[in-house]
Formats: sequence, structure tokens, C-alpha cells
Amino acid sequence: MAKVTRRSAGEAASLLGRYEELLRAFLNDGDETALQGAHDLGRELLDRDHGLLDVIAVHQKLVATLSAEEAAGLAPNRLDWADRFLLEVLTPFEMTHRGFRAANASLQQSEERYRELFENAHDIVFTTDLEGRITSINRAGERLSGYSRSEVQTLSISALVPTEDGLVEAALAGERRREAELIARNGRHYLLEISTRPILEGGRCVGMQGIARDITDRRHAETVLRHLNSHLEDKAKRIAHALHDEAGQLLATVYLRVAEIAGELPPLGRRRMEELRTLLDQVDDQLRRLAYELRPTILDDLGLLPACQFLAEGVSRRSRVRIVVKGSTGGRLPADIETALYRVAQEALANVSKHGRARTAVVEFERSSNRLRGTIRDDGIGFDVDGILSRVGPQGLGLRGMRERIVGLGGQFAVRSAAGRGTSVEFDVPLES
Repeated sequence: MAKVTRRSAGEAASLLGRYEELLRAFLNDGDETALQGAHDLGRELLDRDHGLLDVIAVHQKLVATLSAEEAAGLAPNRLDWADRFLLEVLTPFEMTHRGFRAANASLQQSEERYRELFENAHDIVFTTDLEGRITSINRAGERLSGYSRSEVQTLSISALVPTEDGLVEAALAGERRREAELIARNGRHYLLEISTRPILEGGRCVGMQGIARDITDRRHAETVLRHLNSHLEDKAKRIAHALHDEAGQLLATVYLRVAEIAGELPPLGRRRMEELRTLLDQVDDQLRRLAYELRPTILDDLGLLPACQFLAEGVSRRSRVRIVVKGSTGGRLPADIETALYRVAQEALANVSKHGRARTAVVEFERSSNRLRGTIRDDGIGFDVDGILSRVGPQGLGLRGMRERIVGLGGQFAVRSAAGRGTSVEFDVPLES
């Protein structure tokens, strides 16, 4: 402490000496250089964290000395110049003060904007300390949880999200996003998608900040969509089997009857019957193709990858687009996933053959742990994705239908395309563990 006192006294003495030297130079000669020195001295004092009171105290000592000298006739008419010198020394302080006020006003405006966003956000915004105690929450959190702000701040995050005891630890360990169930005050359950990050102060973690979005309705809609797709697939399967089995049996009977009639007719009549048989062959081919497109039996029998290979061969024959199917699904998948992904591949390849003007296309699957990623890409002319999706028509409906199937599985879907750069349909779906 004594060292600090001596240093402070030394600094004060040095300050007094320099101040007096510059002031007397200005008072004696009226030298503008001394005023510049005063300004520089003010900046140095500011940089060394000297306050206004330090400067004024030094100035008062010198003014007292000058007053005595003036009374003795040694420094006539110079006291008024001392005020000008003091103002020059204080100029850096004034400029800094103005800058501080402007910065403070800007900071206050930023805080007000943040507070407005915080309070009016539709998502829940909250913070906790390291023990998981809630330290702040916005109005959305109050509305969804049913607790007032003062009540919530007496609870821990695990009281509202009991299935996520390790939420804070996960956030601090770097996990940024997860789904969890919130139990409101009235006992109602909400499914939340929570994004978190650690709060750092001085390089030290002091808590967690989170944003939680209510995805209950979205999950419900996805469930309804899955049931609807499943129902439509069941109907398509029944129709396909009816076309294949019942219509096929009926055609077989017609074939036999035509053969019987042809045997009883003269040569001209038999030729007419052969023409009729050719037409029946075409009907049979069309019925088989329609049954296959409604529900290929190979999908049920062998799975997604063989079904996509069979699909690719058919599209290639009709469109002359070279289509390669590669990758792996890691074995059979749940029936609803295989069906949905087959329909996505079917729609994507239909777009390639009808609109893409592509020479080649690739259908690729990649299994990673409990997720399956897929890509259907081509080297065609490409298109404006946003424009097509906003269009009312078959193609726009096709893209939206693909998206709905993937979202219905809880997955992610994206279409990337640009004029002259081809198209890539990408999806990522979770698999049952």
C-alpha cells in the first residue's frame, strides 16, 4: 500500500510540474504551442485514468500561486488566460464524455430493442444459471407454462421439462438442439424444440440461454399426414392387386374365349381375332404398368433399393435417361418409410424424364446409424425452385407432395436447382432404433 501511495504522490508531483510548466509558458508568451501541449496533456491524463477532480485540484493550486504573484505585481492580467488553458486541458475529457453519452444512448437503444424482441417473441426465450435454475423468461414462456414470471424464477428447468435433467450439461457440452416435453401448470404436455448455448462472462461459463419452440401442432400434423399417406397406400395396394389379379383373370378368360371363337371362323375372321388379341395384349400391358405404378410388388417383397432399381430401369427405357441407383439402405426399413421414399424417388425421376432434359441421373442412399440420407440428382436444365413451389399446378404439387412425405416421417427435405445446373432432391429421415 505504501508503494501505491508513493507512486500516486510521484504522479501528482509530475502532473503538477508539467501543468505548471505549460501554463506559465502560455501565460508568459501566449504561445499557441503551449495550448497544444495542454490538449496533449489532457489526453495523457485521460489515458492514465486521472479524473477531472485531479486536474482541477492542480489548477486551483497554481491559480492560488498566480493570485499571490499578481497581488505582488509579478503576474499581472494573466489569471483570465489560465481559464482558457484549463479548458484546453479539459477538452479531451469533454470529447470522451460526449462519446460515452452517445455510446450509452446507443447501448440503451440496443437494450430496448433486445428487450422488445425478448418480450414479444413467439418462441420461449429463457436463461438459467449453472444449476439449472431459471433466471429469466419471456411472455411466451409465461403463456405456455401457465406460471407467472416470478413463479417460474423459483423453479429449475427440470421442473418444467422433467425428462431433460441434463439439459444444462448438454448445452455446456456443445449440444445445441434437442426435443423435449414441457409440462404446463395445468398438466398439459407440449413438445418443444429447444436450442441452447452457454452464457460466457469474462471467458467463464455462468449459465445457459435457450430458445424453445412449441412443435406440438406440427408433430400432430405430421402424425395425421403419416396416417393419411398410409391410408392412401393401402387403397393403392388394394387397387393394384385388383388390377393385377381380378382384371388379369378376366383378361385370361377373354383370351380363351377369343381363341375358341377364332377356331370356328374362316381365315378372314381368324385374322380379325388376331388383331383383337393384339389389342388385348396392349390392354394387359397397360393394366400391368398401372398396377405396378400404383404399388410395385417388388417393394413389398424385396425392399426399397431393388424397387428403385426396377423403377430406374423402366424410366430409363421410356425416357432414354441413364439412371444409376447406388448406395445402401442397410437392409429392410419400416414399411411406411420404404413406401414414402419410393414415392419420392418415383416423383423425382418422373420430373427428370418429363421436364429435366437430363442425360444422366443418380439415385443414392446412405445409411448412417439411425438415419437414412438420400439424393436424386440429374444433369438437366434445372429450374427456379421458389417459382415452381409457388405455382399452382402438377409440378408444384409434386414437389410439395415429396416434401410432405419426408416431413411426415419427421425428416428434412430440400430441393436445390438453378438454370443450367441440374437438380438435386435431398432428404434425411430418422429410422427406428
